[in-house]
Amino acid sequence: MSQVKHKPFDGLDARYRGNLSTSAWSLCVGAGVSFGLVPTWQELTRCVVNEAFGTTYDNAGFDGLVKSTRWSLDALLQGAANKLALLGKPDAVFGELLEAGLYSDLLRQAKSAGLEKCLSDALNNPRWLKKDEILHLTDFFEKTHGGSTLVNLSRSLAEAKEARKGPQAIINFNADTLLFALLDLFLIRAHATKIGKWEHPTFSFVKTLRGIDGLPSGATPIFHCHGAVAPSPSGRLKKAKRRDSREHLVFTEADYLSIAGNVATWAQSLFLFHAQSSRLLIVGHSLSDPNIRKWLAWSLSSSLEEMTAVSDAKYFTARHVWVARRPKEAAQREIQEVSLLHLGVRVCWVEDWGQIGDVFNNLLAL
Repeated sequence: MSQVKHKPFDGLDARYRGNLSTSAWSLCVGAGVSFGLVPTWQELTRCVVNEAFGTTYDNAGFDGLVKSTRWSLDALLQGAANKLALLGKPDAVFGELLEAGLYSDLLRQAKSAGLEKCLSDALNNPRWLKKDEILHLTDFFEKTHGGSTLVNLSRSLAEAKEARKGPQAIINFNADTLLFALLDLFLIRAHATKIGKWEHPTFSFVKTLRGIDGLPSGATPIFHCHGAVAPSPSGRLKKAKRRDSREHLVFTEADYLSIAGNVATWAQSLFLFHAQSSRLLIVGHSLSDPNIRKWLAWSLSSSLEEMTAVSDAKYFTARHVWVARRPKEAAQREIQEVSLLHLGVRVCWVEDWGQIGDVFNNLLAL
């Protein structure tokens, strides 16, 4: 059978300008894209464990717990869920702890700017906000998080959509709803500037929480295939209800084991479809998730069989691209590059995450 070439590249290399724009592509995002706005997975796990067990681990202490047990974070989250069950707490309490852990710091920042209620509503549905609220909230994100991966990614996605070079879909493995909220907020503001009056544009992106959700024509779906948690609405609008899918969260060990043992989950089906029908640009993932690695390997195996049937070439370039920060050590770089070949993934190196907007501009020739 044919083999996959070892062809990493630099995300700012002009020779790769327009590399993604020549074919259909889908964006696959992980927790790294929200870095700086919400806690890391380890920090979130620490907060949930402390709340469930009544412990007071600080960062160093919790890091010691993780290293001494050698347990994965989903196993520790499972322990927190087990503890809540033993205490007789309803299942909803675990989701409430995740919600508080995810958004408390960001909502506290927004509160200092008088925007806490606006932010909690926007994370459910940005179109509940009034004109001045959208203007103030977008200014808040530009001022406090303008250099973040998420804000830069949102700008690039909006530009790509406008240029008709956007992704077929966004496969979002994060529980937070920040990406959709920021995209819609900035697109609403840009549309008003463009036409000279305040008027909501048609949806360019739509938050898709379940397999049964319909998709507006022309909009790019943002699939929350591991579930999503939104904060409680502010209560300013009587009919405003929380818009998330916390009942489908994949956070605990039991959740991951359930996916591993089920051959027809929504997450697996949509991931495999987009991996087969488009090129994946993977951002914000460590690529340590065993389920994602398994799905990528399945997709590559199927693609290699098909390519071998129509071509006698001995080598093929990996279809999918993983954006990662370049390690300082050459040995580590080579290990990471070569260790992804069996998954059909090549590496796009960046020096730091502040370059992500320029990388998108290069790969899509924007």
